[in-house]
Amino acid sequence: MAAKGKDLSQQLEELISSLQEQGILTDYFDDIKELQDEINPRFVEEIITIFLRVAEDYRAELTRNLSEPDVNYPEVDKLAIRFKSSSTSNACGLVALACQELVDASEANNKEGCLVALENVNREYLVAKENLNRIVGMEREIYDMRLCRKQPE
Repeated sequence: MAAKGKDLSQQLEELISSLQEQGILTDYFDDIKELQDEINPRFVEEIITIFLRVAEDYRAELTRNLSEPDVNYPEVDKLAIRFKSSSTSNACGLVALACQELVDASEANNKEGCLVALENVNREYLVAKENLNRIVGMEREIYDMRLCRKQPE
């Protein structure tokens, strides 16, 4: 079982490295992983879960705001900045870049530009979400294997 855990840990590291090379995750993700320890072994999973929940709320609010006939650009701008900040804090590089495009379009009061940028935000977010969920799944497997090893037989 130890070999399988090592293989899975190696696969997780390779996945993270690949995502960083693609820009989907930034190197800041390494800092997030370093905060995970014996005291809080599910830290990465918890951070990702919270980010995904918050991101879904931002996406829904942005979609709702941009579907209004009279767009409230200051509100769109505020939401886009918050989404960008959250994405940056959670090492989601391409999502943060797409959010910046939305900030720029909202500051220009450009509805068409906002809609195109939101489409890009959604596309990048869905890629990030899929990969973050893969990371969470692998983290859970690793955690469960370690838990099994600690239990007396």
